[in-house]
Amino acid sequence: MEKNYNFDYTKCMMMKLGMAYPEKGGKSSHVLMTFEQALDAVKKIDNITQGITKIYYLVGWQYLGHDDKYPDFFEVNEALKRPQDKTARDSFIWLYNEAKKYNSVISVHINFNDAYDNAPSFEKFKENGALIRKKNGQPHAIEKYNGRPCYKTDHKAYWETGLFKQQFDRLLEFLPFLVDAKTIHVDNFQCYKNYAPYVSIKEMQDARKKMILYVRDKGIDITSEFTYKETENLANRPIFGLPRRHHTYAPMNTIGLIPASWWCTRMTRKELVETPPQLYSGGLYSDKRYKNYLYGNMHGEDVIIMKNKNWTDNFLRDFATMQVPYHFLCTHKRLAIKGFGINERCEFSDGVISYNKGRRITQNGNLIKDGDTLFLPLVQKENQYFAYSKIGDARFWNINTDSKKANIYRVTPNSNEFIKEENISNGQIMLKINSGEGLLIELI
Repeated sequence: MEKNYNFDYTKCMMMKLGMAYPEKGGKSSHVLMTFEQALDAVKKIDNITQGITKIYYLVGWQYLGHDDKYPDFFEVNEALKRPQDKTARDSFIWLYNEAKKYNSVISVHINFNDAYDNAPSFEKFKENGALIRKKNGQPHAIEKYNGRPCYKTDHKAYWETGLFKQQFDRLLEFLPFLVDAKTIHVDNFQCYKNYAPYVSIKEMQDARKKMILYVRDKGIDITSEFTYKETENLANRPIFGLPRRHHTYAPMNTIGLIPASWWCTRMTRKELVETPPQLYSGGLYSDKRYKNYLYGNMHGEDVIIMKNKNWTDNFLRDFATMQVPYHFLCTHKRLAIKGFGINERCEFSDGVISYNKGRRITQNGNLIKDGDTLFLPLVQKENQYFAYSKIGDARFWNINTDSKKANIYRVTPNSNEFIKEENISNGQIMLKINSGEGLLIELI
């Protein structure tokens, strides 16, 4: 089993930043966020998250935006550039370097799977037989995005013709900071059958592994979209418009190769218990049950929205109620998932139990999260706790410490604001939390 990742994805945050997508007609870019606005968001988020390591994958940084001109990624979206820079590429490199000052890694969201006929290399892929074909030998446009047919690459031919090495090496020449970033996000890295010539799912999976290992040899992790569990009877495009589902009970084909994904809900209970999050982690929240007791990595792009003036409030809420408990639970070994439906719960080592019902977490019988109200260790920092309440709260919380006092700070996008010094008596601390407020508790 492979591993040796560049990051512990259970202790850092991975997020997407939605930058742009092509306007209808494909002649201009609809900008969601410029590189300059992205840095402003990075600064605010670093303050909210108390300086823990963050990875941002930029969606729509290339050409006219998201899902434009794959399988190529060799031009930075000019609509995102800073006025004072000569090129958008210069602005992208500027963002990468500036973000490092705020405990943040900037990287790319790309795609090795999709191919569009407006891509400069599209004809080369056709000539090399590196596109999925129907039984009649014609390239198969399996999906449609931005009003364009979306073809799929044949991983086996993509690898064996040397096209993959050419494409990826060119990307690193174009954006050399990716070697320093040490992580990229590869969207929708699924396997499809080729029918002319016939190439099995297994052959595609073997080629995908070689692609992942090639990227790893360059010192770069690949994170991705799904838990990949393909079998030979997985259709390229099911009839009657039904969704293309991975088989829940198929083996996890990229375990130890891909350290984290956004959607991990195809995993069985047994896999969720027996697969340490340090080996494979990510966002579990597309399934409400898992969201309520296993939590997961927040998405980011759904709340970091420039036109919403209150986006930092929404970010604080998600960070406190999803990310902080996820990091905490990842420091404890999963022992068993028990119960069904509303009564589902996960039992962890050290007396920790996380419940679906009420979204509660207890440790040795002590309540540490009660729905959207919580008091949890900030596991990346010594002697620091994070408290939050969506509706407001005032109560005593148990705290296992020899400290007699703590400094209480209000968390804001600009900086922590000192509120007061609070006594710790008989292993308890009293906290009054206003509605939608986050507090940092620092033991002294």
